[in-house]
Amino acid sequence: MMLIVMCAVSLCVHVQQSCALVSSFHDSSRFTGKRIAPRSLLDLSREHGRTVSRLRGGAAAKVEGGEGAQNGTSPNVTTAPSAGGSLADLFMALSGGKAGGTTEAAPKPSHKDNDPNFAVGMGRSMRAMSVFNEVKADYEQSLANVTNEAERKAVLKLVHARSAVKALQLAKDLGGIYNKAAQLVASLQGGAGERGIPEEYTRALSILTDRAPPKPFSYMDSVLVEEFGQSGKELFKSIEDEPIGAASLAQVHKATLHDGREVAVKVIYPSLRKEMASDFAVIRTMGAQIKPGGLDMTWLVADLEAALKQELDFESEGKNAEESAKRLSHLSNVKVPAVLWNYTRSGVLTMELEKDLIKVSDVPALVQAGLKPQAVGRLIADTFAEMALCHGHVHGDPHAGNIYIRARGDPPTPELVLLDHGLYYEVDKGTRMRLCKLLLACIERRQKEVKMLAEGMAGPLHRFLPLLLSPCFVFGSSALSLSDLKAASKQQLPDSISLKDVGKCIASMHAHGSNMLGVLHSLGYTRGLLHALSFPERSRLQAMAKFAVIGLQPPKLCAKALDLGHSVLPLSARIRLVTSKFQVDVCLGMVQVLLFFLLHTRFLLPVVAAVTAAALVAARQLLPSLRWLPTLQLRPPRV
Repeated sequence: MMLIVMCAVSLCVHVQQSCALVSSFHDSSRFTGKRIAPRSLLDLSREHGRTVSRLRGGAAAKVEGGEGAQNGTSPNVTTAPSAGGSLADLFMALSGGKAGGTTEAAPKPSHKDNDPNFAVGMGRSMRAMSVFNEVKADYEQSLANVTNEAERKAVLKLVHARSAVKALQLAKDLGGIYNKAAQLVASLQGGAGERGIPEEYTRALSILTDRAPPKPFSYMDSVLVEEFGQSGKELFKSIEDEPIGAASLAQVHKATLHDGREVAVKVIYPSLRKEMASDFAVIRTMGAQIKPGGLDMTWLVADLEAALKQELDFESEGKNAEESAKRLSHLSNVKVPAVLWNYTRSGVLTMELEKDLIKVSDVPALVQAGLKPQAVGRLIADTFAEMALCHGHVHGDPHAGNIYIRARGDPPTPELVLLDHGLYYEVDKGTRMRLCKLLLACIERRQKEVKMLAEGMAGPLHRFLPLLLSPCFVFGSSALSLSDLKAASKQQLPDSISLKDVGKCIASMHAHGSNMLGVLHSLGYTRGLLHALSFPERSRLQAMAKFAVIGLQPPKLCAKALDLGHSVLPLSARIRLVTSKFQVDVCLGMVQVLLFFLLHTRFLLPVVAAVTAAALVAARQLLPSLRWLPTLQLRPPRV
């Protein structure tokens, strides 16, 4: 998958290691049968425990996820009796708590509590790493004596299925950042193919986009009481106990206002801020020691923490929703629910209730509603291309749990409903214009301009940036190989580009100060939605080309073209709209033609030689003046 490295390192070190493990076993060119032994967080914690035991004579801590993670409380950290202390004592001391097994009356929990507890974070992290090591051992043992390629693929699919179930259960148990990681893995598609994340994982984890394990309303109601001073049963005329959706950060309950209006009430999980702060305390500490592929990705942890803090502020989400509604107001087939500010706080977001929604990934339901998947895909591709290339207001979380479709009219046409607005990336005008130029240069195969623009965004690893935008942009590089063409024809990254290369490219983009990471993150999600609809890459690139041309116009003219249509654009821009669409077809056609000739060279050259020789013989017979032509031997040339 195109963005799997970014997804991995941006969510947590654990997910990054798991993705690299799966990829290493799945890539046949790297399969050696040797044990892979990454330096895991559990390994580090064991070493730390042995050190503490030697210095203090204590026993190692026993960490259990337990039932607490299921009901929204933190995992328990218990210690064996010890005269000199334990690793858990150290964790508690680091987090500012009491060591030595003493307890105090716990204060009433607050959803605004974001003080990290290192013991909580370490317990959750060690639980994740124990699952990782269990999965790792399963891959190693299952493939240890398998040498036949077909048998290896069959065994891999079975191990993928078993491991995906374990990953799903872990995300359900721990929630928070682990749920978020699983949600992202399930939503990204179509970049590196199954070399990145196998289908078994994406299919198993997809339920976490909107069907994460729900919490009881009595537990969630504490947030409403803290924010409004009264229970949800008093605040609203009625509110349903069963949520209509549950995701990684919050769950949504249907409610009715006292004036009779139906609304959707999004409530943050009460323990989430505390758990995330604790998780990040551990990830920051251990991330400085664990450097996948030798890359220092601690900056990504900091960026992710800032992004998640933004997502946890529901008042900020309400403002994002209103900004998106304003920018997309010219689109009658795109809907952003209105925010009810009197019922919105930092931990509660209330919006008008949208009904009759269909998940983008539920193709049978779309067809049953009378909608054409290709029309749905075109609406999605156009909307998100416009947001990125014309507005620089990029939706950061457009997965299937946040983006819905509704059928309207007769005959039915699709309406796009954007529900979640917690995370947006604002791209400055300069970066947005460079991105528009880069896309058009890639489509039109102007190598010098591609190199110049990509270098300004990704530095010395500029070759990889066009491929992250689309694997079909192989012509942006002067060194074109058969494997590059094969991968491009399948809309996958070439085998010659490793996940480590992608990671270096991402680090280079960050070093150059561009906000391209947010754009790539969003594009990966969007490709996942379009992949579920079997929407062709050709149509996606044509949508991006169209809005890249519009995005290069002066701001007022750009806004006017979006509102009134292309007829207001100057002739040169209208001509480029047509030629860029044609150039996409040429680009993809060249990939297929070159691939065909490279694959069939051994057979085509003898045929060409024979036809040429026969033509020359006929010419010598028919035209005496050509008797001087040499007689050719009809032998196939060596290839």
